Amino acid sequence: MALYPARRHAYITPMVIHFTRAALAAAFALVLCFSAGPATAKAEGDAREITLSAKQDALVRRVETYLNGITTLQSTFFQQASTNEFAEGQIFLSRPGKMRIEYKAPNPILIVATGDFLSYIDKELKNVTHIPVEDTPAAFLLNKHIRFDPKRVAFYEAVEEDGAVFLTVGERADPFAGRLTLIFRTNPLSLRKWSVVDAQGTITDIVLTDPFYGGQIDPKLFTVPTFEQTRSGD
Repeated sequence: MALYPARRHAYITPMVIHFTRAALAAAFALVLCFSAGPATAKAEGDAREITLSAKQDALVRRVETYLNGITTLQSTFFQQASTNEFAEGQIFLSRPGKMRIEYKAPNPILIVATGDFLSYIDKELKNVTHIPVEDTPAAFLLNKHIRFDPKRVAFYEAVEEDGAVFLTVGERADPFAGRLTLIFRTNPLSLRKWSVVDAQGTITDIVLTDPFYGGQIDPKLFTVPTFEQTRSGD
């Protein structure tokens, strides 16, 4: 399972992924220093793999425990890319296996994960494309058990400072595929933002603007819409 998408799947990273861009915003103008400047600087810097110290390993395990404790998440989000593209939307997550990302108009894209497949829906074109979840960065967050396995994951940063935790990881099998940075608020630990640098160097930030964890989510939100097929000549 890849942590990062190929370029054609860059839209899915607000999940995970990878999620999604995770892997899927602007930065916090808060005392947590979640500003676009520092986040971009971290992403654009000369990333070097690190060997986790005992303190850093404990921090990674703390993040794992937190992520595995998430059952549901509802939030609006803001997405910003270094290509000057912006988007807003809503994300709904029900672990394991279910996710919905719906972008605000005029962006017609809806993304729904229902278990084995992630569906990419273009509401304007009335087109649905199904992708195996395991081929997307969403798999990392949707799995029943989340683990940063050192055999598969390379670590570039694991630090707690200024009331925030920064964890940057990449694929050990393909170190040039990209990097994912997860940013958490501390006390209590809470996922607030993630940033993805893809293989082409494009940086995409996702900020959760009003995350709510542990609430009830209508199961109908994870239904993939169907569209009537119009025959040529009709």
